[in-house]
Amino acid sequence: MIALLDLRQTLDAFAACNDDHDVWASFGWVHASEGDLLAARFWLPADEDAAFDDDGEVPEAVQALGLSACLEPATFADVLDVQKRQRPLSSLQDYAEALAYYAEYDAFLQVDGVDEALGEAGAAEQDAARAAGVGPGIFAAFELTLACAGEQVKAAAQRVAQLLDIPVGEALARCRALPVLLGEALDRRRAQAIKDDFEAIGVRVQVRGFKPFPWMDVPVLR
Repeated sequence: MIALLDLRQTLDAFAACNDDHDVWASFGWVHASEGDLLAARFWLPADEDAAFDDDGEVPEAVQALGLSACLEPATFADVLDVQKRQRPLSSLQDYAEALAYYAEYDAFLQVDGVDEALGEAGAAEQDAARAAGVGPGIFAAFELTLACAGEQVKAAAQRVAQLLDIPVGEALARCRALPVLLGEALDRRRAQAIKDDFEAIGVRVQVRGFKPFPWMDVPVLR
């Protein structure tokens, strides 16, 4: 079955991946219909065997739907990432323009006002994105903080020492002072593993999720 998506659903599918490796493992190619990408339809085949026939062509059933090969998944993700680094609160229209530009010129769109050498937005824009709950990349990101260790302060200190690669004595002092930042800009799997590790000794951590795109809900852990 060929499940067609609009641009927003396609970006959401990429954002649902844990990281770049997940993108590679999840999608074989990005096929899209011609014309304005905001009105286009997309298909994300699971692998290259599904994306192309034995002759290396887009399958006839897919062509019949008006779709053709658009971009490799890794390249598609790179275009989104470059656009977001330049303009963290980019709209769906902004991403459509960035993708169309790359498809035509095989180059990333340079956003006006952004230093080309730095390739990222200024501090004010980054702060505004963070305040809006939008993370730094195109995947969900998490910030974990230890705010209360209770009676498990020594056990918590051992885990903090291992996690932050610091002496146990220093970790114990931090756990008594609190709060302790356990990690920021963590991907979902890493954040979940840290959370589970502390909860295994009866210590809860505060979790703040950051969404990949402004229109998405704030991500949460189990």
